[in-house]
Amino acid sequence: LCPDAQLYCFEPDPRASARFKKNMGPYLDKANLFEIAISHRNGKVDFHPSNGEGDAKEWDLSGSIRRPKNHLTEYDWVRFDNPISVETRRLDDWRSEAGLGNIDLIWMDVQG
Repeated sequence: LCPDAQLYCFEPDPRASARFKKNMGPYLDKANLFEIAISHRNGKVDFHPSNGEGDAKEWDLSGSIRRPKNHLTEYDWVRFDNPISVETRRLDDWRSEAGLGNIDLIWMDVQG
């Protein structure tokens, strides 16, 4: 529908970034992946990727900049045991550095 569209994607979790690259292989020329978190400030922060126990040992479908607190009361099989350091960027700063003008659409999945 939008043959000239350029996608700018942000993913701080290395596991999800790897899956993105694998699944988007033939389309990577249209989808630019930045392995950073968009935040209210530039810098580095601990990111808490999910993991699990038993059948969920390889669970990697969630994560948060904020350490989850009440999550375990609903989903006691999901853990956030191994935080990693990730780069954070303010969206306005990233856009300016990328030399982009107006952004037409933002589809954002927010955790934390």
